[in-house]
Order: sequence, then structure tokens, then C-alpha cells
Amino acid sequence: MADDGATGTTDADPTTGDDADDRPAASQPDTSLGNRLGVGELVQWMFLYGDRWVLSVLLLAGVFVATLALIQVDLVTPAEAGDITAISAALIGGMLPFITVVLAINQLILSEEFGSTGTFLERLEETREYRERIEDHTGYRPTPAEPAAFLRVLIEAKRRTALGLQNICQGAPADLRGDIEAFIANTDSHDERAMDTLEDAHFGTFEVISVILHYNDPWQLQIVRRLRERNRIALSTDADRQLERLEDLLHDIHVARQYFKTVYMQQELADLSKILLYVGFPTLLGGAFIVVSYGNLLALELHPSVYAVVVATTITALFSPFAVLLAYVLRIATIARRTAADFGPFVLQQELPEEETDAGDSS
Repeated sequence: MADDGATGTTDADPTTGDDADDRPAASQPDTSLGNRLGVGELVQWMFLYGDRWVLSVLLLAGVFVATLALIQVDLVTPAEAGDITAISAALIGGMLPFITVVLAINQLILSEEFGSTGTFLERLEETREYRERIEDHTGYRPTPAEPAAFLRVLIEAKRRTALGLQNICQGAPADLRGDIEAFIANTDSHDERAMDTLEDAHFGTFEVISVILHYNDPWQLQIVRRLRERNRIALSTDADRQLERLEDLLHDIHVARQYFKTVYMQQELADLSKILLYVGFPTLLGGAFIVVSYGNLLALELHPSVYAVVVATTITALFSPFAVLLAYVLRIATIARRTAADFGPFVLQQELPEEETDAGDSS
């Protein structure tokens, strides 16, 4: 059950044996601006690994501090009731479209849930056939119902098949044996890391989606197909059959990754719509209260620092739906972007290790 060493973390062609970075499941080389600036881990945390609640709180803390700073330099004046009510009213107006956002998200999620009995029977039959296919390819019966365990079984079967190929080709020509050993060297450690990550993981946590996200089965599939084509004459019947089984398992892993990714993103969108409602309505009421009563609050002639805190808190609260939306959409959009062209043997150019791209150009 191999977790693809080509999973994206590999910076090199499988024939080079270079190790990849230390992400949860063999991620692809990241040439992003964050890495070039030396803040790659922070960017990864913000966009993917960080808790969305923590990120939202940090964003709102930044808004609070920035508002206090603007008050200090008199760019925001708590003593002017008209200015504060105008800012609050503008932010409240900006929040109203969030109702449309919530409805659109729920419509998107529910559109996948509606259907006739025939539709559900067809889905059930397709799922049963897929499970039977997995059981035939892995020899594991019945396949686990829990997504993390299911994916782990597939990766373990792929890794075992790859190691079996290595054993079968012990007496093969040196070039073929070297290519296979290099492929194993690049993928085996990443497979083990992915299996370790999935062993105690539960679906819904980002540990599972991190394996799904970084596992580069299209790249591995391309290498396996290339090995099979370049060494067609040198391959024994058993080795060719093992490579075919490896291709089948990589196809199975790809289907599972895409399905679990889709389910995870549906859950994220559902959570987002629910949180926007939880945050939006209290914030809307609080903002409306400030609009109608801030003038009376000024008439109490409290200490200026009290008004500064009230204004900063109000503006921060009114920004809270925007912060939540930003935190969740950053992750959802990043996952969608990273897997946008991840379909079968088609791989974005930037996702291929540089040496592999060069080898493909020269062949």
C-alpha cells in the first residue's frame, strides 16, 4: 500500500532518488512566493493547516489593533457620533449580502442531496461496484467504511505491489532494475508517512485532507506507464502483470482522493454557512444598536478610552463575518487550486519535479 512517493513532495524524477520535504504525505515542490520569501510554513498554516477559528480570531485581533491605532492618530474620531454611525451603517450594509452567500452555499450543498429513488439506487450500485473493485485489487475484504482507513488500505496495497515488483525484477536487466529501485526509493518513505498519518486520523480533520491533497498519484501513474512502455521487451510476464496492478491501484487511489476531497469541501461549506449565521445575526443586532444609541452614549461623557474601546470593538465585531469568510475560503480555494488539474495522468507542469519534466522533454 504505497503512499506515493511521487506524491508531490518529491523534487526529483523517480530516477534520481532525491528526498522530498517533510509534509504529512509527500507533497509536491512548492515554488510559491511564501517559500521564496522564507515564510513558507506560515503561509501553509494560513492557507491550509491552521485552525479556521484561530485564524479568524487573529484577523479580528489585527482589525482591533488597527482601529485603535487609527483612533490614536485621529483618523477615526470616537467623539464624533456622525462618523461612527456612518462607519457602522456602511459595515452593516456590507453584511447584508452574506445572507445571499449563505443561501447560495446551502443550495450548492443540497443540490447534491436531492434526487429520485433511481438516482440513489444508481449511486448505491456504483459505490458497491467500486468497493468490490477495491477488494479485488487489494485482497482486503470487506473494505473499511471509515474514509481514512479505506485510503490507508489502498496506499498500503499500492506500496506492497511496488515492493513486489522490485522483488520480481531482481534478475532483470540493470537499467530496468535501476529504474524500479529509484521509483521505490522515491515513493516508499512517503507511502509509509502517509499510512502513519492516516492510522489514527478521523475524516473531517485536516490530517486526512493533507494526505489527499499532497498525494501525487497522477505523477506516479505517469512514471509507471513510462516504465512499462520503455521496458516492454525486458519485462517478464509477472513484472508486466505487477505494473498493470500498480496502475489499477493508482487509479483507485485517485478516485478515492477526489471523492473524499469533494465530501470534505462540502462539509467545510456547510460549516461556513452555519458559522456565518451564528456570527452574522448577533453582529447585525450589535451594529444596529450602536447606530441608534451611540449619540446617547456620548452624552454620558465617559472617559475617552472607553469610547475608543467601544468603537474598536464595534468595528471589529462588524468585520467578523468577513474574517470568517476569508479564513474558510482561503482553505477551500487553495485545495481547489491545487487539485484543479489533478485528473488521471494529467498533471500541471509546475507540479512535476524539474528533473522529470526535463527527462520527458528529452525523450
